Amino acid sequence: MSKTNTAKEDKVPFGEKLALGVGSLTSFFGLDAISRMAYPVYNMLLHVDSALIGIALMIPRLWDAITDPLMGRISDNHQSRFGRRRPFIIGGAVAMGTLFTFVWTAPEGFSDVMKMAYFVVMQILFFTAYTVFVVPYNALSYELTPDYNERTRIMSYTGFFWKVGEFLSGWVLPIAAPLGMIIIGAKAVEDGKPVLTMPGIILAAALIGIIIMGICGIMPGLKVKERFRRQAKIKEKVKVVSGFKDAFSSQSFNILIAIVFLNTLAGLLASGIDQFLLVYYMNDGDKVAGLAQKAMLTTGYAFVGFAFIPIITWLGTHFGKKGALYVVYVMMLVGSIAKWWIFTPGHSIYTMAGVPIDPVLMIDPLMCGPMWVAVKIMLASMMADICDEDELKHGHRREGMFGAVFSWTEKLVASVAVASSGFVLAFAGFDPVLEGNQSSETITIIRLFLAGGPATAALMAIVALVFYPITAERAKETRRVLDARRGT
Repeated sequence: MSKTNTAKEDKVPFGEKLALGVGSLTSFFGLDAISRMAYPVYNMLLHVDSALIGIALMIPRLWDAITDPLMGRISDNHQSRFGRRRPFIIGGAVAMGTLFTFVWTAPEGFSDVMKMAYFVVMQILFFTAYTVFVVPYNALSYELTPDYNERTRIMSYTGFFWKVGEFLSGWVLPIAAPLGMIIIGAKAVEDGKPVLTMPGIILAAALIGIIIMGICGIMPGLKVKERFRRQAKIKEKVKVVSGFKDAFSSQSFNILIAIVFLNTLAGLLASGIDQFLLVYYMNDGDKVAGLAQKAMLTTGYAFVGFAFIPIITWLGTHFGKKGALYVVYVMMLVGSIAKWWIFTPGHSIYTMAGVPIDPVLMIDPLMCGPMWVAVKIMLASMMADICDEDELKHGHRREGMFGAVFSWTEKLVASVAVASSGFVLAFAGFDPVLEGNQSSETITIIRLFLAGGPATAALMAIVALVFYPITAERAKETRRVLDARRGT
């Protein structure tokens, strides 16, 4: 059990925690929005083959393999009167907000291949801006305090706004339907109900770009102080190749990367394919009803996440970060197996505004939702501990480099997961033209992937955590040696 006392000088002011947390809303949409919207927009609306979309989502990760570590090196070595992180956070946020709308403006007259070529180019531009924002942002969050437990409390703020992002993202597509009426009026209505249209998608994307990516994204750059700014002016320059080599020589870091890989792959794969079960299996091809149920499900995940933030923070500060993760991964294992029964028709108790209300669906976020907020809080806090051990061993403050590797891993696995969704759908024989008349074999294969993928990931993550070596006592000793070496 870890001691929870934190020295006054190690506490971060509320205003800075809040500003850092708001930046997590931008980080979430930068990582999640394209993958969440890609299949509904390009497959359901524009009827582009799902396998092509999966390939298009993967290609930008090759570019990220160059830009992420380069941005980490630039951020670690940059010197200016505004700091080494903050100028990039502000510039990246503004660029993201500007570019996001254009991701969804592929001319409808293009062939499928041309649409995907356009999609790839716009993704590369957008994710370059995202890299400029998120790598320094992650690094800034790691270096705010040297205290083991205050790091967890800081990350609870980022976890809270991450869940706000999850809540909002679930309603983007349902809200985009009535937004289309603002632009094209009655053309966005069928049978008295608003339907999803490209003008509605583009307007929703513009609002996300301005408010969530632009305005919210600049807040950490304006309001959060940099703790290691002075040390950065006198230390040896961080190098990319040696930084990567040193990072992956750390057992702790490798275990965290493995956990990120497992839960992101399984979680986003499930999130990518469950909407197809909701639309084409549980609602017979009704896109508005199915996506509205998806939004309700995502809302359930968000509210469960909100409720568990104080619980997970308490578990982490009293029983250690590993202890908190063990609890949520066991819950996820049970909940993942239950998906086989949860995602079946016939549970609805009544209909509201044409949308079936299915209380059984809420079992899914209740069991699997805590994992997402726990991982957001605990893994970021654990990364800060790893940066201390890296300095102890190699003599550098390299939050930017570690943040770059972490960011690239998240983006790579997110793209692999979303691309895998396309391959699963293709493997299952899914055909959007058939609407709600998919074959029983197709539905069975999708259900097997939905339940089996997250369950396997949860089990493997539990095994990986057994070998994670950093405890509260070890982190405290590392800090004592560092403070003696370079001063507080």
